[in-house]
Amino acid sequence: MTRAKIDVAVLGATGLTGGELLRLLLQHPRVNEVHALSRKESGRPLHAVHPSLRHLTPATFSTLSPREAAERSDVIFFALPHTQSQAFVAELIDLDDKLLIDLSADFRLRDREAYQRHYAPHACFELVERFVYGLPELDRETIRTARRIANPGCFATAAELLLLPLAQAGMLRDTWPIFAITGSSGSGKTPKASTHHPFRDGNLFAYKMLAHQHEVEIMQTLSQAAGHNCRIRLLSHSGPMVRGIHCTTYANDAALADTDLAALYRHAYADHPFVHVLSEPPRLAEVVGTNFVHLALKQNGAEVEIALVLDNLVKGAAGQAVQNMNLMLGFDETAGLTHPGAYPC
Repeated sequence: MTRAKIDVAVLGATGLTGGELLRLLLQHPRVNEVHALSRKESGRPLHAVHPSLRHLTPATFSTLSPREAAERSDVIFFALPHTQSQAFVAELIDLDDKLLIDLSADFRLRDREAYQRHYAPHACFELVERFVYGLPELDRETIRTARRIANPGCFATAAELLLLPLAQAGMLRDTWPIFAITGSSGSGKTPKASTHHPFRDGNLFAYKMLAHQHEVEIMQTLSQAAGHNCRIRLLSHSGPMVRGIHCTTYANDAALADTDLAALYRHAYADHPFVHVLSEPPRLAEVVGTNFVHLALKQNGAEVEIALVLDNLVKGAAGQAVQNMNLMLGFDETAGLTHPGAYPC
């Protein structure tokens, strides 16, 4: 039976993703109380860190310990940096009646060596098998019965949705390049040379060439969907905007010529409320601040170009986590997530 109202806890509530979770959860029609946890900000108003919440709530950061907050909650979100979720998950994994949703990379990858190559040694890798990968468009029914979710990465969500219908139709062959541009918020809250505004604004540059950590996640997901190993190359770039991901792929493959790929994509996403297949190229500003994904493709016989846009902090992180929570609890999948963004942004 679906509960009327729930309580939730957010660990790592001061970060950019944590702030987005608070914004969404505090307005969610089925959420009663939100425990926002931060060691440094305990007792301070939420708006002291997230000014946009000033007019939404007078709430403060919780003084509870992670264990105390988890025991009082139905759902625990881990909005912590990569490698830092492990210790908290290991501490709370015994709470069988609680739903755990981790937004870091710590429980996404099934290959321990791959995780440790891109991140760090994993302290509790044996727990990975208890997590379900949370991409609703891939396996919504498994998510409905899951108790622990590994929320996908932002680049991974974009790339996977860009190619998922092709993978499911057995049309991914050889190596598929994905050219992707992300906003500065994808690198987190701590300033660095690649995100500091004077160096990012009016600039565009490639990074992590031939070594982006999301490639492994993308290939793992699309290989599962295709039933065979898929080779993906993520050409990642840092753009001058704060939010959003724009990604494009191209192929020239005779095997595609006899298939109406636009119809294939429309059918694949027909029952997924947040993915919209358009007839014109998508624009990033149309989805910023929302959980929606816009994509479009152009086909000329064997040639195809596909473009997709999403908000890295919403569908690429916090919004998708709330979408997963809705599915796990039997709520309407779109609850608390249908608001439009601001245009122009």
